[in-house]
Amino acid sequence: MTVFVMRNGRLVDRARAAPLYTANDAPQIISDEMPPTRHMATNEYFTSKAKFRQRTRETGHIEVGNETATLLRPRVPVRLSRAARREAIRRAIHELRERA
Repeated sequence: MTVFVMRNGRLVDRARAAPLYTANDAPQIISDEMPPTRHMATNEYFTSKAKFRQRTRETGHIEVGNETATLLRPRVPVRLSRAARREAIRRAIHELRERA
């Protein structure tokens, strides 16, 4: 089914019509500034995207959505012996009690 659009007072086939609005020739600039954002690993606030990303890399983390290769790789389950699993659970309980 053909769809028509109005251009200069005339009906024109939409597939052949020029766009109603076009972007201007001005360069598009993406600023490094952002609203103050708290870094979840360090509790610091950043207003610079570059510094935020640098601190993310320094702490050994990744930004979700930027590292698709890491996210698409299947996770390998950690194999623990029964004794190692008990030790890991004991250590986690101990750490939780220390925080409280």
